[in-house]
Amino acid sequence: MDQRISFVTLAVADLDASRRFYLDGLGWHADLDVPGEVLMIRTGEQLVLSLWDATQFEGEVGPIRRGEGLAPITLAHNVAAPAEVDEILALARSAGSSEVASGQARDWGGYTGYFADPDGFRWEIAHNPGPIGQVVLPPSSRAEVRSNEHGQPIGPQIAGWTPPPHPTIEAITGAHCTLEPLTAAHTDELFAELGSIDHSLWTYLGEDPMTEAAPFAQYVAGRLDDDSVEVVIRDGDGVASGLVALMRIDTANGGVEIGNVLLGPRLQRTTAATEAMSLLAGHVFDLGYRRYEWKCDSLNAPSRRAAERLGFSYEGTFRRHRVTKGRSRDTSWFAMTLDDWPRVRAAHEAWLAEGNFVQGDQRRRLADLLAAG
Repeated sequence: MDQRISFVTLAVADLDASRRFYLDGLGWHADLDVPGEVLMIRTGEQLVLSLWDATQFEGEVGPIRRGEGLAPITLAHNVAAPAEVDEILALARSAGSSEVASGQARDWGGYTGYFADPDGFRWEIAHNPGPIGQVVLPPSSRAEVRSNEHGQPIGPQIAGWTPPPHPTIEAITGAHCTLEPLTAAHTDELFAELGSIDHSLWTYLGEDPMTEAAPFAQYVAGRLDDDSVEVVIRDGDGVASGLVALMRIDTANGGVEIGNVLLGPRLQRTTAATEAMSLLAGHVFDLGYRRYEWKCDSLNAPSRRAAERLGFSYEGTFRRHRVTKGRSRDTSWFAMTLDDWPRVRAAHEAWLAEGNFVQGDQRRRLADLLAAG
């Protein structure tokens, strides 16, 4: 058993009060939120804080200590396969654990068992096949990892790898938006939408706010002058209201980044904006790319939330990564891979489906659909 903790689980008396405190009060972000049952929050690269309704907790683990009984906390160690659960439980038993609950299949699709340490604190040993269970596993736990002749772990062989083509786009039409390649002819139309946007939207970009036509035209020309694929987003009314780029294109390794996102008021926090991001991701993966990246200033909380909401996974922070506008910037890295995309695409399609909206209000959140996948 390697030396790590995957989940810290707290049994709470009032889950709604905990949600208000952590999410609304502290501004934390939930990776999984099941009302009345559990709230899961990523607190590190491979650590999740799980707030579990006390009644649900007692139903699985046992009675909370009220004088006698269990302490309302468990420490979790996640593994890559059910057999490893049983192996570690046997190890705990041989080490003298005072109580071991054998592994069993759970109705949520996993396989778990428990043991108690000398003070009675419960460790959950878990195989969780879902996304939140996989993200806490170290790289060497992946089933695809092999060993070479020296006994060293190595990654899977890619048979017949063919680098994908440059991700140039033609017009892509969705139900709520249209994507098309940026040209100089878009300049005036885009300036009408982006020239007066809130100045705070430029804070984390490399440029200062542009409120006059001439500097904005130079900005568009500059975006057209690099090797990025520049994309115009038209909203459902056909108005050019946003810009985004496919950038740092690495065809040799099958990687591309989405960035330089600038959305006008007509697109901000809309179904059209989400669909645009989904269409671009689909375009990239359909071409054969293996990795799709999202990077942002680590202090840019809205961008971090957007990445996670869309299904990108946080991969770490590069400290002192860049100098932007005379400031030191730490950069947060997010990505989704070709392995993630089928699940993410299914969640996007379910969220965008007409039946998910009633009088413009969503019935199921995208985050919940992603977690359920």
